[in-house]
Amino acid sequence: MDQTVFIAHCMAIARSHFLNTPYKEISVRDLYTIDGFANKASGICHYCTVDTLDEILKNNSLRFTDVRFLNDTTEFLEVIPLIRVVLQNVNYSPAFKDFILNSDVIHELEEYKQSYAGISHITGDYQQMMYRTYTCSLSTNNDSLDMWNYYALTHSGVSVCFDFAWNMFEGSDKSEINTGDRLDNDIIIYRGLVLYGNEEKKKCIAELLNRLQTIFDDAQENVEKYSNYILYAFKESVNHMRCFFKNENFSNEQEYRVVLKVPENLLRPQKDNNPIMKTGFFKRGNVLIPYIDYSFRKESIKRVTINPYVKENNSIFELGIKELLWMKGMEDVKVVRSHIPIRKYD
Repeated sequence: MDQTVFIAHCMAIARSHFLNTPYKEISVRDLYTIDGFANKASGICHYCTVDTLDEILKNNSLRFTDVRFLNDTTEFLEVIPLIRVVLQNVNYSPAFKDFILNSDVIHELEEYKQSYAGISHITGDYQQMMYRTYTCSLSTNNDSLDMWNYYALTHSGVSVCFDFAWNMFEGSDKSEINTGDRLDNDIIIYRGLVLYGNEEKKKCIAELLNRLQTIFDDAQENVEKYSNYILYAFKESVNHMRCFFKNENFSNEQEYRVVLKVPENLLRPQKDNNPIMKTGFFKRGNVLIPYIDYSFRKESIKRVTINPYVKENNSIFELGIKELLWMKGMEDVKVVRSHIPIRKYD
């Protein structure tokens, strides 16, 4: 294979995330049903308290948490044992298995701090940049009892509903459910559905490994010459998909996630025209958790759902939310009540 073509194939794989793999066998008709995969980036919501809603509107930003501090302790690293499991399949040659499993990349993937390479939009130069990873959790179910029980035990929870995922962030306007973009400030943004089942995750990994083995075989005697390109494609693709893998015990969250890979130079100190509105820490128990507040399009908010524990019609709770929206010039945002008929005990 021509060297230019070979490198182009590797770069194409490096830019892929393979998260669509589990849905390839679904018929077009089923994809576009009301609850079908093709509609999962519409009407997504963010569960929070009214205090958080006030902060979101005041600062015109959403909070993203460092991926190391999420409630699922298996996140970010569970992809590595899954790779080893998938590679046990007899479809992969011993040479290819050895090439992947004994590479330094496997050890690099076990580290939190990662790097990406490319042309900087800021400097115009090709450079390697260290980045840190932050996530914002949303849900495809805007009236979930499980989520209300997590966010509304104090009866202060709301669900903030957005029209489309591709209308929420400047520079991330592709209509695909699972997608990624490099923004003008060299932040990488990925959006997509979280996968919970191990079989779905393994399908994504297998799709990646199948393509990698094909180009590995094409390299033949020149594997050593092209090894860095193949391993680069492997590492980049794994990093793209790993933040959308979550333990199946959390499947009730029905999460749609936004991931920001932020160059470290944007995190300290703050710079002019930085879409990161704020960096800081909040406490959960006795743990300091790093976060960033990132700007979003306020006009993408279309509805606020009140938690099911607020039973009174035209309650003072509801009135306060409506006044908050009016003060922010968002009186066209609907305030609706949960349809869950749960009994309230004082």
